[in-house]
Amino acid sequence: MKKQMIAIAVLIAAVSLTGCTVNINDETMSAAKDIATSVLDETDIKVNGQSVDVSLDSDGNVSVNMEQKAAAKPGADLFGGYVIGDTAVKSQPDSNSETLITIPDATQISVKESGVSGWFMTVFQDQTGYIAAKSVKDIPPYDPALGGDNVLGGSVNADVKLMSGTHPYAEVLIEIPNGTQVNYYAVPDQSGWCAVNYQNKIGYIEAKYISPIEDYVPAEPDVSVLTGEYRYQLRDEKPGEFFIDEGYVTVNADGTYIYQPKDGSLRQNGVVQLEYDEHPDGSRSPLFVFREKESNEVWNGTYDCEPDGKGAFYLGNGGMARLLPKDQREDDFSDYIGIWQYDRCTIQIGEQGEGYLVTIHWADSASEDNVWSYQCSGMSDNMGLECTGGGTLTHIVTAEDGTETRTVVYSDGTAFFRQKDGRLFWSDGKENKGMEMGFEKIG
Repeated sequence: MKKQMIAIAVLIAAVSLTGCTVNINDETMSAAKDIATSVLDETDIKVNGQSVDVSLDSDGNVSVNMEQKAAAKPGADLFGGYVIGDTAVKSQPDSNSETLITIPDATQISVKESGVSGWFMTVFQDQTGYIAAKSVKDIPPYDPALGGDNVLGGSVNADVKLMSGTHPYAEVLIEIPNGTQVNYYAVPDQSGWCAVNYQNKIGYIEAKYISPIEDYVPAEPDVSVLTGEYRYQLRDEKPGEFFIDEGYVTVNADGTYIYQPKDGSLRQNGVVQLEYDEHPDGSRSPLFVFREKESNEVWNGTYDCEPDGKGAFYLGNGGMARLLPKDQREDDFSDYIGIWQYDRCTIQIGEQGEGYLVTIHWADSASEDNVWSYQCSGMSDNMGLECTGGGTLTHIVTAEDGTETRTVVYSDGTAFFRQKDGRLFWSDGKENKGMEMGFEKIG
């Protein structure tokens, strides 16, 4: 037994080395050889963090193979998608495995089959790995509501599900009742499928479930959606893309409008008209044009035939101006206030002065804590809360007698906080902390 234990000890020491060979072929140690073989078969042995192949031949020679394991090969293409939140590409379909690279929020990617439930594969910046399926959404198709010569009218001939994609992993967006009339178009690269907009959800329906309506003419956008009072704003060139009030616009029910500049200069009167931009391929895009009454010249225009989710209409090329409902607050970030939790990390947000104080606790242990503190302001376009400088990180160690030792790690941090799908995301501009976390509100 002693010889066996010695032999096993020698074997263990041998496999901890790189590229070594140890002979244990003494006839009196055959039992030790059997034990060693069993250990090698059942144990994942690593050298410098890399898995290696260790084998024992019939003569008792132990060999260590340091060759790098082949990179994972992605499966078949599934669909084009984008990530929701900064998303880690993992070396294995396991959240605890090595992070190869992080894909920034909203980045479009090619989604591939992984063969593992709850995981997809992708290739991003020459890194091939696994991403959690819950972090990926389909890229929606072209919106039929925008019109165009290829848009048709029809009705569904059964209770059908509007899908996020045409692949087996697609999500059900909403169910459309039998007989409902819809605008749709056939998707050229998705044979047998049509794109449909139903209750502001854009997705796919199999073509067999749509019956065309003969001589259908898509409804034209109605100028009356603009009726109301607005603040006319221009986009500032400063970082953060703030909007600055330039005047006030009133759009009446009959389509006439009044623009009063903020500087008190003469007001402008005119009418809002529906017009179309013609494209080289023959398609057309509707737009609302503001024409001055006296000169008939165009003052402004918007391709937004419906307001965005916050009621604003964006004007001009690239949305450099907008009409914001007059009574709408731009700085309402009350839904950010509260306590947010992700694993051992907690974010507390509260009002402070004219801005918001964000405090983050992330403990290393029961006696060690890391505390980030950011003085943030709300961005005028409602994108989130931002700290442009002065953020601090303090490391706190608590002794057994309750005394604390505080060490300021840095005091020039920056950060950005945003909400998406009911979760809070923390983007740390100093150390890239929190990129993979989606915090849930707990109080």
